Amino acid sequence: MSEQSNDKSVVLPKDVFVLNTLGMGIAIQVLAKITKEEIEVWKEYVGATASEQYRQLSSEQIQEIVDSIEDL
Repeated sequence: MSEQSNDKSVVLPKDVFVLNTLGMGIAIQVLAKITKEEIEVWKEYVGATASEQYRQLSSEQIQEIVDSIEDL
């Protein structure tokens, strides 16, 4: 990954971004089907939960996650 001057940006390979997006969509569809809840309910839940977990991460933990993308 190339270093960014803006600490709030990362550059992902297009395939990693698309695969992660598709994987999240599939996981939410499966959850909705199993629980018989609306997809939108699961999207909101996953988004809120991920946002909360993100807020709890230290800057070092965030950087470790970003750095792990290089291994993909």
